[in-house]
Amino acid sequence: MMTHTRFKLWWLPLILGGALLLAACGGQQTIAVFVTPTPVASPSPSATPSPMRVAQQPTLDPNITPLPTPPPPPPGVTFGPIVAPNYTPEPLHTALPPTVSVQPCRARVMADVANVYTAPDFSAPVVRTAAYWEVLAVSQITTDAAGNTWVSTPDGWLPLSADGQTVADLADLRSCEILRGAVPNTTLLGLHILNERSHDEVLAFVRRMAEAGFPVGTLKGLNGAERTLTEAKAISPQTVIVYRSLLTTEGMRDCPTEYGQEADPVVTAKRWLDSLKPYWDQVNADYYELMNECAVPLRWIAQFSIEAMKLANEQGRCLLLFSFPGGNPDMQTFNDLLPAYQYAAEHPCAPGRTHGIALHAYSLEDTRMTSESDVWVALRHRVLRDRLLLTLPEAADLPVYITEMGIGGGTIMPGCEMIIRDALQYTYQLEEDPYVKGFHLWNVGSGAQWYDITPCLPDLADALIRYYTFKQ
Repeated sequence: MMTHTRFKLWWLPLILGGALLLAACGGQQTIAVFVTPTPVASPSPSATPSPMRVAQQPTLDPNITPLPTPPPPPPGVTFGPIVAPNYTPEPLHTALPPTVSVQPCRARVMADVANVYTAPDFSAPVVRTAAYWEVLAVSQITTDAAGNTWVSTPDGWLPLSADGQTVADLADLRSCEILRGAVPNTTLLGLHILNERSHDEVLAFVRRMAEAGFPVGTLKGLNGAERTLTEAKAISPQTVIVYRSLLTTEGMRDCPTEYGQEADPVVTAKRWLDSLKPYWDQVNADYYELMNECAVPLRWIAQFSIEAMKLANEQGRCLLLFSFPGGNPDMQTFNDLLPAYQYAAEHPCAPGRTHGIALHAYSLEDTRMTSESDVWVALRHRVLRDRLLLTLPEAADLPVYITEMGIGGGTIMPGCEMIIRDALQYTYQLEEDPYVKGFHLWNVGSGAQWYDITPCLPDLADALIRYYTFKQ
């Protein structure tokens, strides 16, 4: 599972101090700073029931030439400006409301005035006029004969465009993507299944959510969970199945190579996929997670991933790449991954589907929820997408799965109430990131040092049903 990388932070005070000095010399001038805070890591789980191995990776490998700072962001995009002389950092993310429930799709009026009609037709009677920047809840999206898109609001139908001019914009929310038909109407939450020991409880959870009309969005399983994944898919066909095999023909392994021992990435990819194939063949998964928190240079991972995608396409499989621990990858060398992102964007793994990205998110503290943690760790996907929008926008919306999401180091059980609250709050946050297709809540299945949330599943189902049925 997770082995948190420890970062060197000696350079951060120097950068911030220099930025503050420059800002002080220029009065209240704003200075854009592209800095990735990287917190010190705490002990965390490994993928296997064997003793935890913590990978140590330097901030910058001496064999990698640092890439230049990316160009300034486009208008409206900010990375947290520093304003002198009295600097107060902006909050890492918007505070969560006291009660969270599914965020409804919303449209914001972008024209000076916008008519709301009784029907999705410009010849229909006008109900009222909406003002600039007004936000309206959306319950349905349709297209008229002329190709104009309309949205149904509590007062009537609002056109998103008229005469080639934008009238309103839809929010970048998962609920809007569901109304568009771009993603299935399932939960964002899924489960991380360690083994077969909670087979009956998992199937009961999946069945309960399906019968309630809120199918489980995704399930991830390891060796031993093959039967559970197969039977869950039969109960809930909408559920996306992710499988990762710790077993290979070379033994139990997380990674195809170790840091400092990198072989040819192309040769290694073929050997690695050959060693996994007998185990992957046991599950008809939607995605196969390629590896787990491997501390090797990003340039090597990129070339390895490209070859792995080529081989997976020949096998008719879709992969989830990278599986970086929370707070990773290092943004100083992130651009080394761009060739892999580009290959994934340009080479679908199946009709209408692309390979995806796997990331992990933990709070790093056993008494702190992930949903209330540092954005650079718990919501790292946003940092990566911001960079992609600047450097490789065609890859910015590749599907992302948070294939491990849990509290602390994954070993100390924080209690069902805290786990469920964290899961709901994290769901609420991820609804603002439609490219994130789901997350796997840590961890179901006993018999290892990791905490087991199996006893929480009935209450979790109750809470999810309330979350999706609550009317704001």
